[in-house]
Amino acid sequence: MVKVELAKQFPLFENFSEKELQEIAQYLDYVVYPKEEVLFEEGDPGDKIFFIVKGRVGLYRPDPFGNPVKVAVSEEGTPLGELSFFSNHFHSSKGVAQKETHALILTREGYEKLKEEDPQLAIKLLESLAKVISERLKEMNKKFVDTTCFIWGGPKK
Repeated sequence: MVKVELAKQFPLFENFSEKELQEIAQYLDYVVYPKEEVLFEEGDPGDKIFFIVKGRVGLYRPDPFGNPVKVAVSEEGTPLGELSFFSNHFHSSKGVAQKETHALILTREGYEKLKEEDPQLAIKLLESLAKVISERLKEMNKKFVDTTCFIWGGPKK
């Protein structure tokens, strides 16, 4: 099964057994986005988590004049859209494939069905995503502290 083999390559699923991967694959869609295709627009509902298996997605926000500004990039091996998904908010940026991008997608309906049919597996997935989110937050905190220290001349002695 293609989705199981792709999930095996994804770091988030590295602690999942073959049986768990086969089960979770039932809830995932596999989509290939050509270069420059829009995955989601700013303001779209956050009803999908994209697991970028291959490719790269640029995240864009408009500047004060409406010109798109790249604010982040999601590379292969990273989930995308999980914050909007779990907070039930809209996407805060536009996601565009910067090259051909292969993604496994978990829809809201798929996640709800997984929670109903195998709550333990849903918890394991949620815990794996929580680890990714916490690592990103630590990285952002470090960048914030580094930037603040640079701007204000470092810590006072």
